Amino acid sequence: MADLSPAGSGLRTAQFDGRRLSEALLPLELAPRAQLQLASISRWNALRGVRVGLVAAALLFMLIGANLATPIYLLLQQRLALTPLDTTILFTIYVFALVPVLAAVGHWSDHLGRRALILPAVALAAAGDAVFATAGSFWQLAAGRAVQGIAVGLSTGAAGAALGDLLPERPTLAAKLTLACSAGGVALGPVVGALLAGGSDPLLTPFLLHAVALLALCVPLAVVHPRMPGRNRPPASPPRITTPAHLRPQRLALPATGRREFLLASGAGFVSYGVFGVYLSLAPAFSAKLLHSDSRLTGAVVAALLLGSSAAAQLLVPPTADRVVIALGLTGLAAGLGLVVSAQYTGTPALLFIGSVLGGACQGVAFRSLFTSAVAAMNPERRGSELSSLWVIVYLGSSLPIVGVGALVQACGLLPAVSGFAAVAALVCVALAAAVAKRPKQA
Repeated sequence: MADLSPAGSGLRTAQFDGRRLSEALLPLELAPRAQLQLASISRWNALRGVRVGLVAAALLFMLIGANLATPIYLLLQQRLALTPLDTTILFTIYVFALVPVLAAVGHWSDHLGRRALILPAVALAAAGDAVFATAGSFWQLAAGRAVQGIAVGLSTGAAGAALGDLLPERPTLAAKLTLACSAGGVALGPVVGALLAGGSDPLLTPFLLHAVALLALCVPLAVVHPRMPGRNRPPASPPRITTPAHLRPQRLALPATGRREFLLASGAGFVSYGVFGVYLSLAPAFSAKLLHSDSRLTGAVVAALLLGSSAAAQLLVPPTADRVVIALGLTGLAAGLGLVVSAQYTGTPALLFIGSVLGGACQGVAFRSLFTSAVAAMNPERRGSELSSLWVIVYLGSSLPIVGVGALVQACGLLPAVSGFAAVAALVCVALAAAVAKRPKQA
């Protein structure tokens, strides 16, 4: 896959002002084996398609793991006497751990390489599985969720940037894979968790098997030879210098180019991930009342409908830059929310399923298009940093709203809380649709 350390062991180094420098300046993605001077550990000069697959698998598996517990929370509530607010806090702890890490180290992959963050993140996610599987109290569950959040925070910007590095001539495909793996992992997590939780130990089995899968993925990630990020640089260019100053936390800032695209993508991501977060935490309870079923798998399927439809749309619907189509997508998400709420008031389960699929598919088309435009406008040398800034805003959407909704559930009940949130989210979607449809000012 794309990248590791300042040079990757085996590449030439130089001395400059007493510092060890990296000369990882080769046109690297298709460089021949002899030119790479492969080191003793990372000798596998894998094909580009294999590297793309490894990055996508790492992102998909980690997000599946972060959502394995969704259908098991009702069981955890019974065993550990958790309240609905405790459950929503567990969801937000994951994001509150993820966002600071993403903000503080998101730019590291631009200097150290993508694999330098992705490989330890996958191993750390396996450790998070172990903590969560053996938890016997709320605080142990919280610790497991925090570890999972740190792992995803380490890898989110690096994985998206790695796909961009590996597919420089196909930015739409890189964005499509990034978002499909993200939404697909979040959608598959509850379903996989429900299927694996059907055995004699529903708390241990899902996390143990997932940890084994992550550790197995670490093997090819460790042996593939790393490549450096960014554009090909002329041979006469000076070596890239990485010092501790480069790795200090940086203030989040708008990118120098493509700010309108960045703001629209981050705004759409914030509201849609807010919807995702509320769905994942409350859909099992919401659907259990409507469908008169306490089945973990039923609740997981309902929770996965929205995100699965989003991932499918991102993979199957042709890309578009048409402002009207994108605006209609955001409006469709608002309409889907209205149908979901109407299902509960009218007692019509069909509206729940139709609204979930409609909202997810429309979100997938709109957000993928906005995300692709934002990434295409980013500086390749700072893609990891700028992508991390975008994801910080997006992930805040899946944490801040759910805290308020969880408090409202305890104060006024499930349906009024979800209805109020859906109304606010729908209004934001319509406002974003209007902003997208408005023709941008010419420079």
